[in-house]
Amino acid sequence: MLYKSIILGMLPKIVAEQLRIGQIVSAEYYDNCTIYFSDIVGFTTIASRCKPIDVVEFLNRVYTTFDTIVDQYDVYKVETIGDAYMVVSGVPKKNGNEHAYQIATMALELIRQSTMNCIIPYSNNEKLRIRVGLHSGPVCAGVVGSKMPRYCLFGDTVNTASRMESNGEANKIHMTNDTKELLDKTGRFLIEKRGIIHIKGKGDMTTYWLLEELESKNDYIEKNFLYVQPIRLPPIHKKDISTSFLVPNSTSILMPNRSPSPRKTTTFNLISLE
Repeated sequence: MLYKSIILGMLPKIVAEQLRIGQIVSAEYYDNCTIYFSDIVGFTTIASRCKPIDVVEFLNRVYTTFDTIVDQYDVYKVETIGDAYMVVSGVPKKNGNEHAYQIATMALELIRQSTMNCIIPYSNNEKLRIRVGLHSGPVCAGVVGSKMPRYCLFGDTVNTASRMESNGEANKIHMTNDTKELLDKTGRFLIEKRGIIHIKGKGDMTTYWLLEELESKNDYIEKNFLYVQPIRLPPIHKKDISTSFLVPNSTSILMPNRSPSPRKTTTFNLISLE
């Protein structure tokens, strides 16, 4: 029973069953899915001030917390490499466009729980901080290896999701326009435009921050369409402002009684504000 649970933890259930009965597991193409990457902020510094066994115990506590949360969503945990954590939705079980919603809600909960419950060892009760990156797109998935088979994802979507994470900020969810558009269709999330940033290997990309899940579509309309970010304007100096302007040679400049005749010309007087 323990062996079976370990195998099911390493491979998707349907893939593990195929291997058990001796079937060849062919690689499969998925036209759309959403990938989650996260990394522990300052992990190198954390590891340098801890004993190796403390690092292992710390990561085990963190990932046990993560695994418990991940199990509540329609997602598949692909792997952990050091302090990196990778999850996908829409693979190997396709779920339409639900994958973006599943990953987004999971990511928000992972940040909430990690900042509340995970304490960094040998620190003054410092809370864990993670960077999160999301991207949606096509992938190819299949089993690699025979002695230690692994279910792996391949394609540019994987690389882009990883770039979103590495170019993100602590305790923020950084995502591409592809994921943002899928989430917009749900009408359930508050999203902030980060702007155009340069991504290694991708060039300039417009990216976004996922801020929160909203309770209703009314909240979505109110917060996404009525929320206006402040615009910083350069200071205006008096010398930059023209103190003269032209007004029609008329007793009223508010509204003419009728449209001017196309055959007539309108004359203007120059008046000064000073």
